[in-house]
Amino acid sequence: MTVILNLPIARFQFELQARTVLSFPSYAGSTWRGAFGTALKRTVCVTRQPSCTGCLLQRSCVYSQVFETPAGAEPLLSKGTAAPHPFILHPLETSERQYQVGEHLQIQLTLIGQSIRHLPYFIHSIQQMGEQGVGAKHGQYELLGVWQERCLGTEAWELVYPLAQQSLQTLEVLMPPLPIAPKQVQVVLKTPFRARQSGRLMDREGFELPVFLTGLIRRLSLLSAYHAQTRLELDFKALTAAARQLAAVETKLQPFEWTRYSSRQQAFIAMDGLVGQFSLVGHNWQAFWPWLWWGQWVHAGKNTVMGQGQYQLENVA
Repeated sequence: MTVILNLPIARFQFELQARTVLSFPSYAGSTWRGAFGTALKRTVCVTRQPSCTGCLLQRSCVYSQVFETPAGAEPLLSKGTAAPHPFILHPLETSERQYQVGEHLQIQLTLIGQSIRHLPYFIHSIQQMGEQGVGAKHGQYELLGVWQERCLGTEAWELVYPLAQQSLQTLEVLMPPLPIAPKQVQVVLKTPFRARQSGRLMDREGFELPVFLTGLIRRLSLLSAYHAQTRLELDFKALTAAARQLAAVETKLQPFEWTRYSSRQQAFIAMDGLVGQFSLVGHNWQAFWPWLWWGQWVHAGKNTVMGQGQYQLENVA
């Protein structure tokens, strides 16, 4: 079965300059995500309610739709209360780094589906983050400009918001064609992949390839349904059965341990995951090639908004 995924994905890069000393923990995903959520809510929330639940504007507010995306009638989320969020912050470059006054730093933001049209709100929010301060020491920065990737995955960037001109000129979102599947592929986990199976967090001894694959398909199908208004007609039972016929080989996975502080729970929470690499073998593994390829841009597993679950594919044939 040929799968066609009509899911717009755009990547933006924000050039920043430190106004005070900026310090980031070993994995800066939680730091950026917390500051981004606070700034976005301060920017767009007009009711000032402490919670989005029960708010009259919940299904039309940019903050609610992006940061606390409410679940609708989608059957795949019948047991959940929230849909996947349509954004990803990429903290890897700033993780475990300290920047002195005047130094430049970058943060990338991936937007998915209809959230792309809300880019002006996100630019304003990231500017506000710099004024309010990020991290434990509330380090400040100023925004110098915003770049957009010309075509997904090319790493070719074009300036779309020069701060001096105060004019935003975004590019058309271009999705590259799906390449032909190689004979063999290696999956390289660049940021911690975190997933649960039977109520337990998967470790390197208990890593299960079918869970990785079916979770990825589920994520892409839900993003398409919620943020591109396109429901994919998929036979999940058949896909799950096919995934169970595959195996991960040449597996070199290792734990990545980090914690984040939850202001809601007033406690530190373990966010351990797996990094490393593995290859796929099995009859007709190429049937999962489209999902693996598209998944590079939306990440896999839990806590993707913090940049977790980022991977890239390498042809090892």
